[in-house]
Amino acid sequence: MISGGMEAMRTTANKGAWILLAGIFILCFTVMPGVAGELTIDADQQFDFARFCMEKGHYQRAIAELDRFIYFFPEDRRVPLAHHLIGICWLEDGRHREAREIFSRTIREDPDSLFAGKALFLTGESYYREAKLDRAAAFFGEVLKTDPAPRLKNAAYYRLGWTRMREGLWQEAAEVFRRVEKGDRLYPSAARLSVESLNGDLLPYKDPACAGVMAGILPGLGHAYVSRYKDALVAFLLNGLFIWATVESFHQDHDVLGGILAFFEAGWYAGNIYSAVNVTHKWNKKVRDDFLGRLGDVLDVRVLALGKRPAGLALTFRF
Repeated sequence: MISGGMEAMRTTANKGAWILLAGIFILCFTVMPGVAGELTIDADQQFDFARFCMEKGHYQRAIAELDRFIYFFPEDRRVPLAHHLIGICWLEDGRHREAREIFSRTIREDPDSLFAGKALFLTGESYYREAKLDRAAAFFGEVLKTDPAPRLKNAAYYRLGWTRMREGLWQEAAEVFRRVEKGDRLYPSAARLSVESLNGDLLPYKDPACAGVMAGILPGLGHAYVSRYKDALVAFLLNGLFIWATVESFHQDHDVLGGILAFFEAGWYAGNIYSAVNVTHKWNKKVRDDFLGRLGDVLDVRVLALGKRPAGLALTFRF
């Protein structure tokens, strides 16, 4: 009885094992085709997904997806565009050096390509965003020397005008803005800026040299000149205290202490003058940047680079 029961249990277990193996076998053949289908990479879907990530502002993910597209589809006609988009993603992500490496390779390897002129402009744009205005202006000038397409030429004039304004060259900026052609999408803004930029000469700048002289006459006066009244009070009290302590030390024949205090006061006094000059430069920069911020920059490099405005993206500049 017992041995018969054990034999029955073994038979049942063997049947269960065979049923389990058969189920796994069937599952593999029914599921694997679906899995294989999910792993198939389609060029159009891959490229569209990369563009989708870019349009959402996920630039690092977009770069990874564009690199994957280039790797799996090296013969696709959109590979040059993919490289170009990678450069734009680096630019929009604030990685200007990496962006310039991409654009430089485009210019070097295929100078006559559709993207070479745009790469030259975008290189200038990267320097513009880094406030390296001399280098930015040089690249925009190079774009204009290449006899570019009208849209690119007008964009170069427009951005060069902004570069001149940020340099404080208001008259030159106005002349450059006037070169943007009628009919271009940038023309209304350029026409307005050609007039408003001339108001830059009327900005309430302060004279750094004057601030330094005032600080030398009376500590804190240079700071008060640019409405930094708290700093002016600190500079006045600190220098006044050290001067008083130095004089008192010498009056009481504490010559060593007086010499030490005089040494430190000389540093504070010179620092007061330097600080007054420095805050005046900052004042002037803020006045200029506030003025520029009110003017409105309508150039979107994605429109220039891609020929249309990507959904959900807007380009803004802060000074």
